[in-house]
Amino acid sequence: MTILFRTIQLAVPVILVLAPFLFYRRKGTRMLAFYVSMAIEPKSRKTYMLVLAVSVLVYNYTFFSLDGASLWLVPGMLLGFVLLRYRFTDAMLHWLGEDRVIQGIAFGGVLLSLVVPQLFSLSVSMAMVLVAAMFYPSREIVRHAEYPRSYLEIHLSNDDIVDLYYSTRRAGCRRHCLTHERPGGHGKTNNSNDKRNEKNQADKTGG
Repeated sequence: MTILFRTIQLAVPVILVLAPFLFYRRKGTRMLAFYVSMAIEPKSRKTYMLVLAVSVLVYNYTFFSLDGASLWLVPGMLLGFVLLRYRFTDAMLHWLGEDRVIQGIAFGGVLLSLVVPQLFSLSVSMAMVLVAAMFYPSREIVRHAEYPRSYLEIHLSNDDIVDLYYSTRRAGCRRHCLTHERPGGHGKTNNSNDKRNEKNQADKTGG
């Protein structure tokens, strides 16, 4: 058991480093199926969050089992239990995944906590949450997923699905502005042009 727990403690950080390079924004068949399932099925998102929470708890438990009880393990364990709350975790993963500034601050927090060796388990736990947020569906694609499943699979290309899945808050606002331009501006311009043309035509007729 000791060898297994030590292997977990070393393997998890390596996986967290490699995962973004191997899977982020990939367009393979399995990854696209993952994107669609996560966007459409609330059960898939709940399972994803449950796996994250259990992973954090198990990782911290390995330190408790091998090194004994310590107050330094309390923050990581508390984080794992907090992640069991669906609404809180859902909002937090959306927040982290869609805001690059917040991601940078969180990444800085992970690096700072590594300065204290006793907080290594907490650092890895925070990194697990950060990486999980990177692969969590954006609010924008979840809104699109309110349509039937065929909408995502038929009406959107693979590139569209990936772009929507990893959409940031700024990109979503930009797309919203482009696709929902106020018709009033063009309408007022067209109406004023029409009135001006009618007036010129009337003047010519009168002349």
